[in-house]
Formats: sequence, structure tokens, C-alpha cells
Amino acid sequence: MTDFHYFAVPTATDPGTLNPVYELLDFPIAMGNAEDIVLTGPAPEKPLVDGREVTDPRLIKALSVPIELDRAEVLDRSSKLAGVLRAMGVVPESGARLTIAEDVPPLARALGLLAAARIGLVVDVRAGTDGATPGVGTAGGGADSARGAVVLHAIEAEPIEPGRASVRVTRSRFEGVGVTIGSETANLDQAMRDSRVEFAAVVPLAPDHTLLVTDGGEIAAGSSLDWYRTEVLSAS
Repeated sequence: MTDFHYFAVPTATDPGTLNPVYELLDFPIAMGNAEDIVLTGPAPEKPLVDGREVTDPRLIKALSVPIELDRAEVLDRSSKLAGVLRAMGVVPESGARLTIAEDVPPLARALGLLAAARIGLVVDVRAGTDGATPGVGTAGGGADSARGAVVLHAIEAEPIEPGRASVRVTRSRFEGVGVTIGSETANLDQAMRDSRVEFAAVVPLAPDHTLLVTDGGEIAAGSSLDWYRTEVLSAS
């Protein structure tokens, strides 16, 4: 845990508090590394501008290049998603867990993992959990409902019209992606560009706080840094 900058310094009786996202995003930006490319993705099959498919051949050519996000944008988008989850009533302390469906694009998946860690939300990345059907088993008061099942998944949604005062003209990075909590589904493209939703601050976590449930076991905050560096960020 020598890579961490602690929010509360460990003592003989207190393990202190930390957060891997702070090490990957917030602290490097404070040190002047905001423009470093840390997340990459393949060229889009259908380039979009403001959520609408491009038809001009010149624009298609210009936009059909691999996506590169610098550290500043990754922080901006992941902290905004964390704020959206908070606004929707997600309470990590309640035992809520996030799963990410296979149909979620890689960039949105990566941002979802970082957003969850930012607020201490557990993410279940075990094989077989990424295909969960939103809403199934949540309305009847089962175990998933009691723990607060949160599912990131693809949705069919019309592009958001620009011009509304509450919607920022900013690329959401979540076009065609929704989040379902219980029986409620939100269009993340719209929610991520809603200026009324506040960005979430990084949450101090105990080193033994579970952040990930993997096929190899649980990964706690204090031992998660290498996992996020290798499994989430393209470069860090």
C-alpha cells in the first residue's frame, strides 16, 4: 500500500483511509498530468456528433479514428457518473452491487468501474454476472433487491436533442447505455449531460473495504490499485 496517499494517516490503532481512483486520476491531475492519455478505445463503427449518426463522408473519415481520453476527461466523466448514481439513490454503504452487461462498450465499462470505486460501490465482475437481465429478481424482494442491484447495460434510445438548459452540450461517452436500479431505468446519455447532477467527490475508504468481486475472490481498496491500472486504464 506504499503507492497510496492516505486521507487519514494509518496509526497503530487505525488503518487509515484511501481510494485507488484518487491515485489514478485526482492526484496525477493535481501534479500537472491532466493531458496524459489513460483510456483508449477502438474507432466507432458509426461516428456520432451530439448523439446523432454522421452521414457526411468527410466527417465520417475524420471521426473514424481510435478514441483517446486524457486523464481530465476520464475524471470528469467517471465523477459525473458517480454523481448520477448518487442522484438515483445508490447507497454503497447499504451493500449495493454494480454489474456491467456484456453489451456495454469498453469505454463506458471502464468509466463505470472508476465511478463505482470513487464512491465505494462494489462491482461484481465474475464470469456469468455480466449478463444479468435488468429488473429480473428485483421486484419480488429477493436477495438482489435487498442488497440494491445496479446494472449497467445497453438500451434503445433516441439521441438527446441539444438546446435544453438542463442538458450540457458535452459528449457523455454513454450513448446507448442505461442504468437500471430495481424497476427504474435511466438513459445515461441524458443523465450524464444534465447540468443539475453534481459531480461526486472521491470517498475515503478503509483499506479492507471490498471494491471488487472477481472469479479469484474479493479485492479490497488497499490492494486494488494494480487491478485498476491493468484491467481498466489503457495507460497510467
